[in-house]
Formats: sequence, C-alpha cells, structure tokens
Amino acid sequence: MDHEEYDALVVVTPKDYLRVERTMEQLVRYLPVRKIIYIGSVEVGEYVSESPWKDNLGFINENDLIPFSQVYDCMTKIMEPLLQGRALPRGIVGWYYQQFLKMEYARVSDHPYYMTWDGDTLPCGAFSMFSADGRPYFDMKHEYCEEYFVTMTKLFPDLHKLLDKSFISEHMLFSCVYMKALMEELEERKDLEGEHFWEKILHSIRLEHIQESSFSEFETYGTYMMTRHPEVYEYRNWHSFRYGGYFFRPEEMKEQDYQWLGKDFFAISFEKGHAVREDFDHLFNNPVYQQKMSARQMLEIAQEEMEGYKEVWEEGE
Repeated sequence: MDHEEYDALVVVTPKDYLRVERTMEQLVRYLPVRKIIYIGSVEVGEYVSESPWKDNLGFINENDLIPFSQVYDCMTKIMEPLLQGRALPRGIVGWYYQQFLKMEYARVSDHPYYMTWDGDTLPCGAFSMFSADGRPYFDMKHEYCEEYFVTMTKLFPDLHKLLDKSFISEHMLFSCVYMKALMEELEERKDLEGEHFWEKILHSIRLEHIQESSFSEFETYGTYMMTRHPEVYEYRNWHSFRYGGYFFRPEEMKEQDYQWLGKDFFAISFEKGHAVREDFDHLFNNPVYQQKMSARQMLEIAQEEMEGYKEVWEEGE
C-alpha cells in the first residue's frame, strides 16, 4: 500500500481561505497528499470550485460533518452561568468546533490515514509522514497547557502527560481506526454527560476555563496512542518557523527563501495579525545574510529579543 495516498484537511473560514489561496502553490507542491480537502462553509466551497488549483483540492461542508448550530447550542447551555443572558460569541465555539471536525472526519475518510494541516502554515520543502519502516510519524514540539491535560484525564482517567515535549504542531497524521476507537470509547462512557463525543468533551471542561483553549485533540490523541498503542507511531522532532509573519511577507517569498529555510525547518507559519517587524525587515530574506548564516542561527539570535513561543533544539541537533 502506498502510504502517501491520503488527504490533508484544512479547516478554514472564508476570510482565512482567501489568505491561503495566495500561497496555494506551495501547499500543492509540497504536501505529501492526494488532495487538500477544505472544510468550511458553503462560501468556502464556492472559492474552492473557482480556484485555479481546484483539481488538487476538495471540499466538505462543515455542517455535513457536525452541524455548527448543535455545538453552539450545547456550549450556550453549558455556559449559561457565565453568559447570564448574553449571546455566546461564535469565536469561542469555533476553537472547539474546528477540532471536533478534524476528529469526526475519521468516520468518513476512504483511507486508513488523514493529515490535518493548519491553513496559515506552508511547507518549506518535500517531506514524508512515514518512517523508513512504514510507521507514521508523530511530530513533536515544545508547548504546554495544563488545561489540556486536566480535560484529557477527565475523559480518559488513565491518560496523563508522559513527555516533556508536546504533540502540538501545525499538523498531525491520524489513523482512522484509532481515532474512531477514541471517539467510540468516549461515546460509550455513561458517566460523562452528552451523547456525542464532542458533547462529552465540552461537558468535561472546567467551566471557569471553557473560554480559554482547554481541550487539544492533538495532545489527547497523541497521549492516547502513546499509552494504548505505543508501537504504532515513530516520534520525530519537528522544527517549524512559528512566527514567520514577523520576518517574511509570504506573497514576496522566493524559492531561494524556502530552500534556505528548508535546511533547518520543515515549515513556516504566518499567523493572523502578524506583520514584519521594522527591525527584522529585509533581514531574513536578504540573500547576502542567507549566505553567511543559517536560518536557525538567525532565528536563535532574533528569539533573544522576542517574547512568547521560542523554537527549541536539543543537544546534538
């Protein structure tokens, strides 16, 4: 079986799709998948059908997987003590909803695996999601959110944080068999309120933290697999250029920029709201500097002046 014959899922809003469309060539060229499947509203589907890359793309209406209104109504009911009659902002629901869509896709996929991919992230070059012996990769980074594990342990009492690394990166390769098993195990739990897996997840989040990011499908699935089926996946350190928008304008990037970045990074991300900092402008995309220093070296220096997430390399890497 050709392990590369699977699809990538990208969950987007219409506005986010238009941002992605500008750099679609990089996604189509380097993601190791059959097609890139966009999950979103009817408007997203219209954009996909009009795309010059439409032969490489697919679309699924998000409401055909899980109706947004059901998740919205469930969260509204759970959060009544906090809302006190106010309308629940859609954005709070959206954080959880997009994760539930990625999980539910396991029930409709026509391949044993599928990969989720963040729409704001671009691969810097070719890569595989399977090791030489045919095992899928878990790509590891360094993040930590306590509430992810509080929620996870309520859902699965035998699961606890096992590593100092994180399963959260800009993507994950899921096994349909095991993701379906995870969801079915949740749905069989009679002590957790709700019928569907996503209802049980929402009811398990501590109310005072539900407006935060208090569930992670990546940390939950990764820990589930490491605990129950540790032989299935191989673990790989995944280095990505997380805050690419502070250093590059994606529409201005050239092939030489990706080649330079690709020596140290698998991918680069451009988060909404990020803009090139004045002190970094024409620095990382300067071919003279690129000849003198590696992307890793330049980022390690730049990170000394930055707050927030920092890319970490282990000794010997």
